Amino acid sequence: MRQNQRAGDNSINVQGDVVNFGVSYRDAREIAKDVFEENIVKFTQVARDTASERAHDFTDKLISSLPVEALKSLQDPDVQRSLFYAQQEFACSGEQDLGELLIKLLADRMQSADRGVKTLALNEALRTAPKLTSRHFAALSVLMVCIHTKLGADSVERLHKSLSQVLSPIAKDFQITRADVTYLEYAGCLSSTAFTKNLGDAFSSTYPGLFTKGFMGDWILEGSRSALIPLTQECLRDPEMIQLPILPKNDILKLADQEAFRPHKKEIERLIGIGLMTAEEIEREISRIDEDLADFPERYNSSSLVNCQLTAIGTTLAHTNLKRVVGDHFDAELDVWVH
Repeated sequence: MRQNQRAGDNSINVQGDVVNFGVSYRDAREIAKDVFEENIVKFTQVARDTASERAHDFTDKLISSLPVEALKSLQDPDVQRSLFYAQQEFACSGEQDLGELLIKLLADRMQSADRGVKTLALNEALRTAPKLTSRHFAALSVLMVCIHTKLGADSVERLHKSLSQVLSPIAKDFQITRADVTYLEYAGCLSSTAFTKNLGDAFSSTYPGLFTKGFMGDWILEGSRSALIPLTQECLRDPEMIQLPILPKNDILKLADQEAFRPHKKEIERLIGIGLMTAEEIEREISRIDEDLADFPERYNSSSLVNCQLTAIGTTLAHTNLKRVVGDHFDAELDVWVH
């Protein structure tokens, strides 16, 4: 039976049972493969065949890792440019670790619609990644875990387990020279700071409630005792002692700014330092968690990373590499750090 359709202004004709106004997986694969084939430099036939095979394998893995709603981003010229750059780099190198990293960066980029800092950092990270080695990625991820991240743990045992799951897999490959650090600064991944933060000091600041031996209630100044006792809890390492909440130092200081505790802020600041384990004690404890961390504190403290912090590009690469290596053990999204 013949069917006729008429459409008025600003309308869309639809005929049939299946309607798709977006980009299908099949369409996405064709678009992505065309991006490569139409832009590839002129290799010899054998080299071209190898490059095309690698690029198509890369493309299939990328597309299959994306939700269908992200596929429409392939129509964006900026995304196509980033896609081709990543395809080209993997086609030339064939390094599987680099390929996995580029796929994860692209997947994040294709799901980041707004032109904000995150999108810009992902674009730059895609261009920077092929210029780095595996030990560069390991160093960036180590710095992220040790300086820029608080692992969720409410006990010493859970912190040890988290460090074994998240830090150990990257710490075993951690080996960085001063030249590497200089290069990472040049690549825009690191910036130098005027301060030195050894591993023990970093963990003491991030996890003061997990690296403390506590204090007695009568050690609190008498004028603040009744107000601050409710803020304390039983010490995790010594049940005969008490301690402040299991929070990073900055978060405890934010508590001290609340109206109820503001008159006792100086006393809270004093209590933060009472009972804290020394940096050396903390580092010895970390080195005993498992064999991959046995000499890690020494390697970390002797590196130039103790005077560095991550840039937005370095954070993006560190985060992506960390998720690639440890998988579900690290599930925080990049937006936590770059937004």
